[in-house]
Amino acid sequence: MSQAFDNEMERIGGALKAMREACSAAAAMLHNVARELDLPQEALLDAEEKRLQAEMPERQAIEAAMARLVEGVAAETGTRKAQFDNRELPTRGERLIGFISKTAMRRRQQARWRDGAALRKIEELLRRADRLIGLASEERALLVVERKESENDLVAFIDHRPEVVQKLCGENGEAMKGVEATRRMGRAVAIFQTFVDALNVRVATCNILLHKLTADAEDLLILYQVVAEAGRHDRSLKADDFPNLSSEITRFANGMLTIHGLDRRRQRADQAFAERFPAEVATGSTVEVEPIKGRFRLPPGSGFGVRTVLKEASDRLGL
Repeated sequence: MSQAFDNEMERIGGALKAMREACSAAAAMLHNVARELDLPQEALLDAEEKRLQAEMPERQAIEAAMARLVEGVAAETGTRKAQFDNRELPTRGERLIGFISKTAMRRRQQARWRDGAALRKIEELLRRADRLIGLASEERALLVVERKESENDLVAFIDHRPEVVQKLCGENGEAMKGVEATRRMGRAVAIFQTFVDALNVRVATCNILLHKLTADAEDLLILYQVVAEAGRHDRSLKADDFPNLSSEITRFANGMLTIHGLDRRRQRADQAFAERFPAEVATGSTVEVEPIKGRFRLPPGSGFGVRTVLKEASDRLGL
């Protein structure tokens, strides 16, 4: 797992935890209001209103960061698929070897797919997808519980609006005028409704991310199978190594995961993802996540001339 990916996952996880803690405090306030039928002090409502306003751009930024990681997995998957489709085309190093021996070049090409490097790259992408699914799944599960409780509390609060207003006014209207009590009640309802709406948006975002990740993971599993068969590898994936993809891995191991219907699911997931995160789809993965490096590639800036490379390749191959 690349350090950049790990660092970004840790940062996102910490931000999500902080937002959940802030939401829990707001949910507790709403629950107390629904139970006691007593509005919080104006200062507390002011603070919650400001928190909701400040939270929106922060939440959007964290969701965009998650989307960039998800898009990064998808983009890298596309690269691996293209590499497999073009597996018969020689790499730069193989072409250089081909100047000396076409037979040696073909052996090098065959070895490239038999040594398992391509499978290890796909396994790495599966690990990234697995971690992202775990993060999004945990966030969604916690938000769903919070949303259900908060929605019930908000409904109870609104249903008892007359009692709350009467309590604010007092027995003879001496505590507060009816107009002011109604205003305060309406403001509190609006703030708590905004809070519940934000929870709904966050749950919907998790759903979009999970649908996209699941479709991409299934794509990776099928690619893994195709690459393994093409290279005649006797390797298998263990569900325990991918705890958040255990059902997909099990279906894959039992031969129940096929491309039938995958294109349709992927198209729906991609469309929803693009509508929710147009900037991330347009620009690709802008997070500097360390790419999974290929094995048969000349080092950039090595300064080796063609003759030097050919001679070293010839020496290694015993030509």
